[in-house]
Amino acid sequence: MKKILLAVVALAVSTTIAFAQNDFVLTEQLFSRIAVNPAGTGNDPNVNIFSLNRFQYAGAQGAPFSTLLNVHSYFDKANSGVGFTFSYDGSGIAYRQFQAKAVYAYHLNFGKKNLFSFGIGLGIASKNFDPNRHILVDEEERGQGFPDTYQSKTSFDASIGIEYSNPFIMAGFSINHIPGYFVSQEDMNSLTIMPTYHLYARGMIEVMDQLSISPSAGYYYTGQTSVFDVNATAFFCKYFWAGLGYRTLATAYLNIGVEWEWLRVGYSCDLNAGDLSDVAWTSHEIMLSFSIPTQKNKSEWDD
Repeated sequence: MKKILLAVVALAVSTTIAFAQNDFVLTEQLFSRIAVNPAGTGNDPNVNIFSLNRFQYAGAQGAPFSTLLNVHSYFDKANSGVGFTFSYDGSGIAYRQFQAKAVYAYHLNFGKKNLFSFGIGLGIASKNFDPNRHILVDEEERGQGFPDTYQSKTSFDASIGIEYSNPFIMAGFSINHIPGYFVSQEDMNSLTIMPTYHLYARGMIEVMDQLSISPSAGYYYTGQTSVFDVNATAFFCKYFWAGLGYRTLATAYLNIGVEWEWLRVGYSCDLNAGDLSDVAWTSHEIMLSFSIPTQKNKSEWDD
């Protein structure tokens, strides 16, 4: 038991702590990007409700759990997308993080197939550390490298981003937690949310009738760790998809899903290697998305 607990702590310090303390990386994030890039707001002409739950290191005691909820829509008369995003991240070392932001994007249409958008997100970010949640077999270890009292911090949060898309390619860049730039070295601690960066691109290649391949690549700086992600997903008959990918930190993953009218359901499974496999072989994500039809005109990029 103690080895499992210490292994989770070691992983948190070396890898997951960057996600738990700043932004966590999700496999199916590109389906709804407004949590990391407000410029993606309004990419769907309907009212879009997107939820995603991630179960990290399945089977390990105290394993992290993360959840994400995005709601947004497009208003064609204002050439704008408006929405809201909320995320919760609970790490295996008793950290809890909440983020809530209102997001807005202005859309510039070039011709009928090119869209350039600018986005901004404003809200709050909150972190807390509860030592009572940090399970220790040997209580003498408490206080050795970890706070022994409850700590919490809530602060103003802001993000900006840009995104370009057409029927064949989408690319975006964003900076999150901008207020972190103005925190002095003296005021920094484990509850400080530092700026993060997200850069991504996704293509859509029609191989044959009813079959398309979507390659994607991303770079994410989560506050302390750089993460590279590559993926190739096949879309069948526009209703089913299946893909394979690899993310640094020794994680390969597969993703599958189905879309039917207003409902989209997806699942992904990480296959951990190296030190990660000593804690758990897999992590899991479940995605559920609803698209409520409206009478608005479609935006130039519809996922």
